[in-house]
Amino acid sequence: MTTSELTVSFLCTVAGYVAVSWLLDRGGKRDAERRPDDGMPPRSAPPPGAREAPWHRVLGVSAQATRAEIASAYRALISQYHPDKVTRLGPEIRAVAERKSAEINRAYEQALRARPEFP
Repeated sequence: MTTSELTVSFLCTVAGYVAVSWLLDRGGKRDAERRPDDGMPPRSAPPPGAREAPWHRVLGVSAQATRAEIASAYRALISQYHPDKVTRLGPEIRAVAERKSAEINRAYEQALRARPEFP
């Protein structure tokens, strides 16, 4: 391979790397760079026009569930829908995860208020 062929190969590799990096980064901004007006819904807001389900349905437990059952259901759901777990899957999926985790957090807070034996 001649020097000019090596130079062209190197330059094409660098240009390809820069182009792919730019295209991948263009689709998803990091949280620190995300502006509040970039089309993403606020984290705690439910979808427009949606009625919230009762806390026990959101958490998947009975209305008479014990503290341990509620806490276990909360931990399982929040670990499944936590927005940090879907960071690289795209803004649409992250928005769904943020809405769902906000709904789970609101349901858990309602469960804590509904049960006076909770600290």
